[in-house]
Amino acid sequence: MPEKAAFKGSTNGLLAMIGDDDTITGLLLAGCGNVDEKRNSNFLVVDARTTQAQIDEAFHAFIKDPRVSILVINQYIAHEMRATLDKFAELGEKRPAILEVPSKEHPYDKTLDPVYQRTKLLLGLRD
Repeated sequence: MPEKAAFKGSTNGLLAMIGDDDTITGLLLAGCGNVDEKRNSNFLVVDARTTQAQIDEAFHAFIKDPRVSILVINQYIAHEMRATLDKFAELGEKRPAILEVPSKEHPYDKTLDPVYQRTKLLLGLRD
């Protein structure tokens, strides 16, 4: 049986995560955690002591890592770093895909969801 051709430029996609304790714990329990030989992990747990600089540093490290295909960020954290995310989107990079997810403590807000807003615009929907 012939082997399936991999996506051009594919490098075994890794999921990276920036989120609160509950979100990261759930994804780690699902088997999404990774620590490389240099002891770098593919996640950042954000709590009250985490600075914006630490979040930005982790974001830039994840988007520069060629192994990362998807970056999961809690919606409230993404809202705090919207300018950085918008700059990344303007570059037109296809990898990693940024996925904003709600958290347990901060419910989903469709007004902050760029995918929802873009879909609404494309379909010509109004609230």
